[in-house]
Amino acid sequence: MLTGIYQSAAILAAAVLFYIADFWLIHHYDKLRAHGSSRSWSYTIKLLAAALFVIAQPVLCPWLGLATDAAWGLVVQALGAGLVLGALALHWWARTHLGQFYGEREELQPGQHLVTSGPYAHMRHPIYTSYFGLTIGLLLINPALPTLLAVLYALVDFTQATRREEKLLVEGLPGYADYMAHTPRFCPRLTPRRQEQSGLD
Repeated sequence: MLTGIYQSAAILAAAVLFYIADFWLIHHYDKLRAHGSSRSWSYTIKLLAAALFVIAQPVLCPWLGLATDAAWGLVVQALGAGLVLGALALHWWARTHLGQFYGEREELQPGQHLVTSGPYAHMRHPIYTSYFGLTIGLLLINPALPTLLAVLYALVDFTQATRREEKLLVEGLPGYADYMAHTPRFCPRLTPRRQEQSGLD
């Protein structure tokens, strides 16, 4: 198993790829939004602070993690890297289909319509699914307390956010209740129900 600076470098690479894509997507699609930016700076700053600690931990606090010299440790880390790359690809795919309707807070925008294209044909919340995949992948790369806490945070916080978003969408977005009844929340359906256009995340 690769440890220390190698784990930090892998986590840093994932964070850099995520934020390059995130800033580009927000810059590109915010121009199409009716009101304000999709960015919540308080959320972004908290996420960056947490990311910095997760990146530094393998070097500064290695005792918070587990390590093995067995060959299977490298296999687990390789699986984690693959999961991270897959999660980043899903995130990009979902964000490009959601376009200007993406936001870092629960909201409905003027002119918002139901999006069921791309990954939204297979699941209701592919962006949250990508966060789950990203954090679990990082945990496999660096099995440590900070990455475990990141997984738990993602599961608890984003599941709660999903419930709030779905309540808002059912009440304010025509067709969402039917879409919700026929489309899984996080785990993708292999065959899409239909191709149309989705919610917030």
